[in-house]
Amino acid sequence: MKLLFIIPEYPPCSGGGIATFYCSLLAELSLQGHQVHVIVGSAFSPALTDYQINGLIVEFLKPQAINANLAKFDRYHAIPEFQRHLAAAWTAWEQVNGGQGYDLVETTDWGMLFAPWIVSKNSPPTVVQLHASIGQIDFHDPQLDSQLQGSLVRLLESSLLSIADELQTYSHANVKAWKQLICRDVTYVPPAIPYKPMTKPLEKSANGLVVGRIQHWKGPTILCEALKLLGGKAPTIDWIGRDTVYRDSKTSMSAYLTQTYPDIWGKKIQPLGTFSPEKTCQLQSMANFMLVPSIWDVFNYTCVEGMAQGQLVLCSQGAGAADLITDGVNGLTFTKGEPQNLADRLDTLLSWSIAEREEIGKAAQETVKATLEPNAIAQQRLEIYEKLINKGKFSIRPNSWLVDAVSPKKPLEKPLSFLDHLPLRELSNYLVKRSLKKFLS
Repeated sequence: MKLLFIIPEYPPCSGGGIATFYCSLLAELSLQGHQVHVIVGSAFSPALTDYQINGLIVEFLKPQAINANLAKFDRYHAIPEFQRHLAAAWTAWEQVNGGQGYDLVETTDWGMLFAPWIVSKNSPPTVVQLHASIGQIDFHDPQLDSQLQGSLVRLLESSLLSIADELQTYSHANVKAWKQLICRDVTYVPPAIPYKPMTKPLEKSANGLVVGRIQHWKGPTILCEALKLLGGKAPTIDWIGRDTVYRDSKTSMSAYLTQTYPDIWGKKIQPLGTFSPEKTCQLQSMANFMLVPSIWDVFNYTCVEGMAQGQLVLCSQGAGAADLITDGVNGLTFTKGEPQNLADRLDTLLSWSIAEREEIGKAAQETVKATLEPNAIAQQRLEIYEKLINKGKFSIRPNSWLVDAVSPKKPLEKPLSFLDHLPLRELSNYLVKRSLKKFLS
């Protein structure tokens, strides 16, 4: 098969779960003799050099081409991030001539990259892989100054994805969430993760470890509350990951946690910043245990990475990777968003002997090895691809309103004319406050 993938990140432009998901999968598809062409980029991608590796053709979106397409979405000038997402999605479409010559296209739900492939009449059969859409992320961690974009994006996502050719995801909870939203079948296929035997570290840390962005839906507040409940029995936990903006956009999440939990954040929880993947892997192997406190996560690869290293992992049931854990057998789980339950499970974990932890760690390794083997996962996905190619496009096509909403148009003569509908006094006051803020910063 000749397969085209339109994805927002891939090495060296990577930093999240989407790149991890595709690295092993695409290499395996190529190894099995299929032609794999990858277009990498999103609304804010840097300029990078195309390359080929192990039979894969990896091509990056050109920022100047995205900039040139911005004017075609002038009607969304009031929400520039969304405007840029659509410009990037159509730039990818143009860069591969609408997918002509390919048997199948796979794209992601993040960044509206799926939009051109759903609304275009002549695109190849298309799989939309549901990783975590920008609408979903905004719903679980809303930014107060982005509510217009959040509402618009969720309406468009639900309408477009309800008529996609094929929808897939790798979390049972995400299958259920999208089924409820769009009344469509969604196929569950686990991710492909190669098993790499890990050597035992020369030294072990006494601390637990969280790896993830310092972000509301990653669960730092739940962890702070749980450690507060444990009092003097609370373990010290390191946190690897970059800081993010808190909901009001006036402070960072870490600053909010320091202010709200002064006896916990920076003391019992130690934010370490970010490290290279190699250094992070080393610290994961050295940790006393690993913790995934997420309120919500489509999957969470750090859970699987810990399991693959034979670590004892305590994972929130809000993370899709909890599907892989049989509680007390190959790891531990706790009820999402429940600090008391997390505190109780931490208490249980800390009571176990080294031998008990090692036994659970070995079972975790076997789970990853047996369940996520790349060759088997690739075969499963290829069978779905073949069925879709034979079946063809989804029977229901997008209506003209949907097509119009996400398609490029002639640039507007006055893209800022929407400001004419706002009171001049409000605009003036806001301009003065914004100017002062920028000057003072």
